[in-house]
This record gives sequence, C-alpha cells and structure tokens, in this order.
Amino acid sequence: MQRPIASYAIALFGVAAIAWLTAALLPKIGITSAALMFLLPVLYAAVRGGLLPGLLAAFAGAIAYNFFLLPPRFTLRIHGFDNVISVLVFVVVAVVTSRLATLLKAREEEALARAACSEELAALSALLAAKDAASALGEAISWLERRHDRILLIDEDFLSGNDAGLSALDLAAASWALHNADMTGHATQVMPAADWTFIPLGPHLGTDPDVLAVARPATGVTRSASDLSHLGQIAALLGQARDRAALEQETRERERLAQGDRLRRTFLASLAHDFHTPLAVITGRLVSLSQTVPDADEALEAARRLERMLEDLLGAARIEDGSVVPRMESVDLVDVVGAAVEAVRLPGRIALVRDIPPDLPFVHADPVLLRHCLINLLDNAGRHAFGTVTLSARCAGSRMVLAVCDDGSGIAEADRARIFERFIRLEVDDRGQGSGLGLSIVKGFAEAMAIPITVSDSASGGACFRLSLAQVSPRQPEPEE
Repeated sequence: MQRPIASYAIALFGVAAIAWLTAALLPKIGITSAALMFLLPVLYAAVRGGLLPGLLAAFAGAIAYNFFLLPPRFTLRIHGFDNVISVLVFVVVAVVTSRLATLLKAREEEALARAACSEELAALSALLAAKDAASALGEAISWLERRHDRILLIDEDFLSGNDAGLSALDLAAASWALHNADMTGHATQVMPAADWTFIPLGPHLGTDPDVLAVARPATGVTRSASDLSHLGQIAALLGQARDRAALEQETRERERLAQGDRLRRTFLASLAHDFHTPLAVITGRLVSLSQTVPDADEALEAARRLERMLEDLLGAARIEDGSVVPRMESVDLVDVVGAAVEAVRLPGRIALVRDIPPDLPFVHADPVLLRHCLINLLDNAGRHAFGTVTLSARCAGSRMVLAVCDDGSGIAEADRARIFERFIRLEVDDRGQGSGLGLSIVKGFAEAMAIPITVSDSASGGACFRLSLAQVSPRQPEPEE
C-alpha cells in the first residue's frame, strides 16, 4: 500500500482528471459512459491506497459527477433515486475493491515470505552439506547471525556459565527447552514474556549444542506462528548437522580402534609365527637332552607350555580376523585323542583317566582344530584338578559327546558364560598359569566346526566340558535277543 497522504492526493487528482475529461467529452460519450469513467479513480485509489482513499475517491467522484455532469450542470443537488444510487455504487465499489486488494496483497506478502524462508532453508542446507559437519555447523551459525537477530547455541555448560548475560526468566526458559525438548520463550506458549525464543535442535543424543536461542526482533514485534515454524525448520537442519558431526566423529573413532585392532592382531600373529620355528628347534633339542639328563624335563615342559601359548596366540589371531576355515572330514576320535594326550604333559600329581572305546564311529570334524581344542581343554583341566582328569567319549543318538572333566573346585554357574571370553581367568588358588586365551580359542574353533560346547559340574564336583560332534555313520542299536 502507498503512503496515506500520497494515496489521498492521487484519489483527488484522479477524480479531478476524470471530471475535466468527461465534462469536455460529454456531448460525444454521453452521460452513462461518463458515469462509468468515475469508477476508474475509485478502483485505483482502493487498490493502491486501501479503504479510506477509495472512499474519498468515491465521495469526490459522486460530487464531481453531480456537479459537472448531471443537469442542471454546475449545480450540486441530490434529487431523485438515481443520484442516491450512484453515490452508493461508488461507495460499494470502493469498499469491495479495497477489501479484495487488501486480501490479495496479504496473500502476496505471505507467498513472498514463504519463498524467502524456502530460499533461506535451501541456502542453509547447501552450506551445511558443503563441508564436514563440525566446521559447517559453525559457519552456518555465523551465516544466520548476519541474517537474523542475535543467535546462540546453548548447552548445559552454557547455562551454568551464562556467558550471554541472560535474564533469570530467559535462563529458566532455556533450561526448560533443554530438558523437555520443547520450544519455549518469546512468542511461544511457555514463558512467552522471555526476551529470547529457545528451539531444541532435536532429540537428545548426548552431543552439544542442544538448543538454538534467537533474540526478540529488534523492532519489538511478536513473532508470528509462521516465524516460529521457520525457526523450528532452521533448528532441525542444525540438529541434523550436529547429529551428522557426532556420527562422523564416532565413525572416525571406530576406524581408529579397528586399525589398532588390526595392527595388534598382525603383530601377535607375526610374533607367534616368528617364535614358532626356533621354539620347535629348542623343544626338539630338549626332548633329546631329557633322555640323558633328567633335569632337562622341567625345561622341556616349560618349552612345551610356551609352544602352546604361541599356538593360542596364532589361534586367537585367526579367530579375530575370520581366517579360520575348517576342513571337515571323517575323523577317528581315537587318533585325535591320542595326539592331544601326547602333546599335553599334566602335572605329576594329576592322573589322566582315558575312557575312549576303541570301536567308536568316525565323527565329522577338522582334525587339526579338534586336536587343538582337546589340548586346551586338557591343559585347563590339569591346572584346576586336585588329582584326576577324565577324558571320555560316549554315543548319544546321532551325536558323539566328548567330555573332559576334572575333580577341582568347579565353576560357578554365574561364571560359565564368562570363561569363554578372552583373557578371563577364574582362579581359586595360585596354581593357574594360563594366558586366559585357551577356552576362548576352544569356543571359537568349536563354533567354526559347528560343534556345540557346554560346561557343567562333573561327577566329582569339578568342571566338565562337553563337545557334541556329529557321527559320520551313527551306530545302529543292536537288536534285542
């Protein structure tokens, strides 16, 4: 709308111009056409200036029409119904036109405002997507500060320090928005008397900042609902950038940890591999030496224990990097058990009882991995037994159950899941010398071969580990006589 004084002046000038023109052309255009021409300044004044300039043009046009055109001309007399109707028509045209113009102008302003908001959101989205989320978030805040009033990003530390000098009411509104994830402050339904509007950036993810604070407009006007909606969209974009920054940081941290794990596994595998060959030579020499020097038995046992530890390191590295690929075949348990028993030397006070029938059916397994599992189970049982370790095998339907039991203190039921984790040692006395890897390797190798493993109490009160293997040719039950 034009300024009021200019609108009134234009209305009067338009009426005067039409009056002069119609007075000069009246013989040619006639009274009816001349009357219609007085509607032009009324329409223009109502559209450009609003209701009051339009009414001024209507009344001035009616007077000019009556004075200059209606007979007797150059006299101002209102007589007859047609004179009253002409005035009413001018007034109705002014009112209707001004109302329509006002509505159209309001619609136009709303459309322009929405377009400006959409343009700002698009520019903000492009800015946030242009760089990494952490730096883009700071640049977005600086960009918004140049387009809006004062803007702050608030978290718990900010509230405790109150660096911006917020009032007590603003601090209360900010705390409400921070802890309830609700828009508060100026122009909202919660603490509307505050000088700032506080908009949460989104769900709490444990990252900062959490709330966008926008000061009251410098003009002092109250923000409209559309303004609050626009600020909410801005806060949502900033919240997405914040969450993306947190995810990027978490991804970088995971990559760093994964790289560290890969380096550690590579180092352990390389160390175990490099020590394996010279240790095998040392073990071989000690075997020969122990045949003539009895004192060499202790050194031989230490070398064998170190060799098993290196094999455990290699096994752990293979399990972690997923390189354990079992070669399943038909396996004779008698041979595998014999090889495992030969590789393990139990303490002298511990007796090994083997209950392995010679006519057992073959089982489906990887002989190398199964031997490693038995070695670790026997070594674990030998370290915890009081006097006896029992190795047995029994058919159970189409499965073969291989059990390694001891008469030690046993394992509490609450700890039976933890013992298969790496570096977990549940020692009840000072005899344990394990690395904490043996049982986790047994679990990993057994899972690779799809062999279930369980732990329970043994008949003598100790622990009993059972491997359930699939038989290649299940033994058929003998017919009853």
